[in-house]
Amino acid sequence: MKNLSDLLRQADPLLEEAGRLDDARERIRRTVAAAASTAGPRSFGPVSRRRVIMGAGAVVVSLIVAGLLTGSGDRGTLRAAVRFEMRLAERQPVPGLIVARVGTSDRVIYLHPESIVTNDDIAQNWITQDGPDRFGISVVFSPAAAQRMRQATATHIGRPVAILIDGEVVSAPVLRSAISDSAVISGDYTREQAQRIADGVSLR
Repeated sequence: MKNLSDLLRQADPLLEEAGRLDDARERIRRTVAAAASTAGPRSFGPVSRRRVIMGAGAVVVSLIVAGLLTGSGDRGTLRAAVRFEMRLAERQPVPGLIVARVGTSDRVIYLHPESIVTNDDIAQNWITQDGPDRFGISVVFSPAAAQRMRQATATHIGRPVAILIDGEVVSAPVLRSAISDSAVISGDYTREQAQRIADGVSLR
């Protein structure tokens, strides 16, 4: 009959995974095995044996969850369904800037490579109605992001700021004053499209 250590090794779905979880998994396995051996085989009745097996299963599940959340690269990173960014932009070409078309228009702007705010900076959002069949999304930034936005746009008055959804510029209004804690994503959206963006820019 196989002992508890053998059963744990066979039941562990992460056994072939190499990387940062190996040490943590081995420590947990040794702890469980040591606890089982300390109790001794004769001390296990039907109920206590079941509890040990259930506990071992819980350890395996915990390792699976840990692997999903702390896996290498982006594999374990929770991501929003819709990528949101705001960047400073210019109307004339400047070396080092990125050429971008605004929506489906013929207007071309030149993006600064760094994002001022992204999905991580959104504190809340909701749908707004701009007309009978036109909808947009209002976003409110966290205090730290609002301060960063205010500092970036205060010296950019009279020049465009670009709003990007999934890497595409959807609007690029010319700044009339500094932006601080909020912005509106507009782009001739239907209610369904606006709802998809509103739901997607934040982790749900």
